[in-house]
Formats: sequence, structure tokens, C-alpha cells
Amino acid sequence: MPLYHFDLINTRSALDKGDAELPDDIEAMDTADLLARRVLDERPELRNQHYAVLVTNEDGEAICSLPLDIIH
Repeated sequence: MPLYHFDLINTRSALDKGDAELPDDIEAMDTADLLARRVLDERPELRNQHYAVLVTNEDGEAICSLPLDIIH
């Protein structure tokens, strides 16, 4: 199973949110959505601060960048 890496990023910093073995890119994007929702539940002050969850694969290639500001 491929390994995906998740970071919380903005224009000035990045926070390592961990790795997960997942079946495919779609599952990794779904996991990014769940992670973004959890971050906003725990840290609502991050909304409108240009944060995003960046997902990369085991080769370091970007799979998606999910801005927290689009989460409702």
C-alpha cells in the first residue's frame, strides 16, 4: 500500500501532521478532508489564515493541497 504524507502549511510555515498507508490517491484526498475538518474543529482561528493540508506521495510528489478556507 502506498505511503502518503500530510502537512499543514501556510505561506510561512509547515506543521508535520504525519503519514498514512492508504490504498490510493482518492483515499489520501478524503483523509486530507477529514484532517482539515479536525484541525478547524480544534483550531478555528486558523480559518482565513491561508492554511492548507498538503498531501504528498512517497516520492514527494504533491497529490493535493486542500485549503482550510473552503471547508464548511
